[in-house]
Amino acid sequence: MSHADSRRRTAKASAQPRRATLREVAALAGVGQITASRVLREPQRVSPALRARVLDAMEQLGYVANQVASGLASGASRVVPVLIPTLAHPVYVPFLHGVHALLDRHGYDVLLGTTEYLPQVESRLVTTFLGWCPVGLLVAGVDHLPATRARLQQQVAAGLPVVEFMDLADTPLDLNVGFSHRAVGAAVADFFADRGYRHVAYAGTLASHDLRSARRADGFRDALAARGLPSHYALRSEAPFSMALGGQLLAELLHRHPEVEAVFMANDDLAAGAIFEAQRRGIAVPEQLAVMGFNDLDIASVVRPSITSVAVDQRGMGERAAALLLERLAGRAPEETRIDIGFRIVERDSTAAAPRGRPLPADATAVR
Repeated sequence: MSHADSRRRTAKASAQPRRATLREVAALAGVGQITASRVLREPQRVSPALRARVLDAMEQLGYVANQVASGLASGASRVVPVLIPTLAHPVYVPFLHGVHALLDRHGYDVLLGTTEYLPQVESRLVTTFLGWCPVGLLVAGVDHLPATRARLQQQVAAGLPVVEFMDLADTPLDLNVGFSHRAVGAAVADFFADRGYRHVAYAGTLASHDLRSARRADGFRDALAARGLPSHYALRSEAPFSMALGGQLLAELLHRHPEVEAVFMANDDLAAGAIFEAQRRGIAVPEQLAVMGFNDLDIASVVRPSITSVAVDQRGMGERAAALLLERLAGRAPEETRIDIGFRIVERDSTAAAPRGRPLPADATAVR
């Protein structure tokens, strides 16, 4: 190496910020390096007085732990990656609150990744997060690419807890907390049929875009067929779902099936949009068209008419998922490895009337 190259390398190294070391933290706090390390890894094993001294030293020196190096050295970090489909819809927020509240209390940090409903992205994120040497992994859904499933199965066999959530699997990879989307669809179909509706529809996503929505549609169709009733559909692949899309889906249904008396929308935003579109067309909800949503978000109770919706305890699901993970990390075998948290239909004004025919406006079948 030439003298010029050596000088450039030295100058480059000196230009990089210098990180405080754990040894320097321990020296400033007047404790051993093992004690300083334990404050990071097992704070409950350090007395409050010593812990305060070490944390104060870290603050003074601007110390930041190297999580990657720590994970590689110990074989595990203190992080738990959580993979969800999207941040564009608030339904996952209470779930994440439930997970974080419990894991944070036990000294674990949550890493978040979004798959945007794409199996290839999920596969890449699983590989990326496994490189952080996590103590466990939470993954939305039970449908994975074969290569992703095989990789996760290898990790489970090696002792890494994996929790699949938001759906129920017949044979989970490891741990599973969720509810049956087919059962949701069937329950909504029975709800409408029991109240005398004979022409009902489902509006939501294509099976290739969101398999959980597709399962709800399948359960909906099968329950209606069992009663000898037809089912109608308006399906799109647009994401994120919006009130505008809900209006478009209802317009499509009215164009193709003007006899529709009730519609089950894939979420509450779509349901609100459908109600606004019905009002614009002069169609009375619920007197001439019943509308039901899914997720029971705040919007369902504040729009007028208020929206009947399917409620799921999302925060409770997050807490149960985190609790299963913590049980496994504590070396205990959970009593249940597959937990069905169930759901309930919250009946409001948008389905309050018995069905009756409606004289559609002249333009009611025109797609806007």
